[in-house]
Amino acid sequence: MHLVAGIAVAVLAGTINGLFALPMKLAPRWSWENIWLPFSALGLVLFPRLLAMKGIPRLEDALAQAGWSRLLIALVWGILIYSGSLMFGRSMVYLGTALAFALLVGSMSIVGVLAPILAYSPGVLGAPGGRWILGGMAFLFAALVLCARAGALKASAREARAGSRRAALLGMALAISGGALSGLLSLGLNTGWAHRMTEAAVRVGGARESVAANAVLIPVLAGGAIPNCLYCVYLLNRNDTWKRYRTGSGAYWLVVVLMAGMYSGSTVLWGISTSATMLGRLGPSVGWALFIGAIAVSSNIGGFLTGEWRDAGTRARRTMVSGLALMVTAMGLVGYGNLVLNR
Repeated sequence: MHLVAGIAVAVLAGTINGLFALPMKLAPRWSWENIWLPFSALGLVLFPRLLAMKGIPRLEDALAQAGWSRLLIALVWGILIYSGSLMFGRSMVYLGTALAFALLVGSMSIVGVLAPILAYSPGVLGAPGGRWILGGMAFLFAALVLCARAGALKASAREARAGSRRAALLGMALAISGGALSGLLSLGLNTGWAHRMTEAAVRVGGARESVAANAVLIPVLAGGAIPNCLYCVYLLNRNDTWKRYRTGSGAYWLVVVLMAGMYSGSTVLWGISTSATMLGRLGPSVGWALFIGAIAVSSNIGGFLTGEWRDAGTRARRTMVSGLALMVTAMGLVGYGNLVLNR
């Protein structure tokens, strides 16, 4: 088992994921849906498959061995999970990258870490390592409250803008709800059908155990592309923004490719970190906590550097920084708890 390497991979994956949306700022002439449609097609369908083929030589044979029923379950699971991703994508329109990510990861962590443990390994919570993990969850919940408070203060500082408070509340509701749905990805990797698919990837696909989880992520991510792409097409028709594709330069398409590459690459790295050879028996849960904690930190550093909190007021910024500090502390508690459990 390579616990330290697993922790490092999970944190690296989260750091990359937290920055994937920043390039959107480089395509100002495109609406959100102009960017999100090609991003969803590339980042959720094409790139993950290409990356998985590198680690699973006989990928098609492994998916066939898994069976159509499990592939269909994974597809439906992806539709559910990435409806949350869609909510998050819209929340960024109202909140900006920094706050949207902070609220997203707070609710993602509570669902994504605790749900698999409660469903499949409730006994570990009574062990010393489990208590450290529970402590980390308490810190994450407190961080979520602080980040929501920071969002309210940020909106209050911008009251002169019509509807800013209502937009902020809608954005926060979307980010938190989207995070709760997105957290189900961790639970999905703990289910029986997911285990059968990873076994097929090793036994038939020729994959190492550390990358076998990517066989599950392929249909899950493909399912996730369905609601995202459909909603984008709806917005492109409703807002008559198809024509904006003619206004963007080639650099705009490079922005989309960069976003998709960062997102799919980070997701694949997270899948690697969750394997039993990396983070042990609680790999999906612990890897999830480390992954999303790193997302919160990197996304908010990016948000601060690009001026998203410039006019939010000192109190709002301090509250946000306090929430991030709690998230970092929670990551440490969860990581330490996993080390104790796997001694």
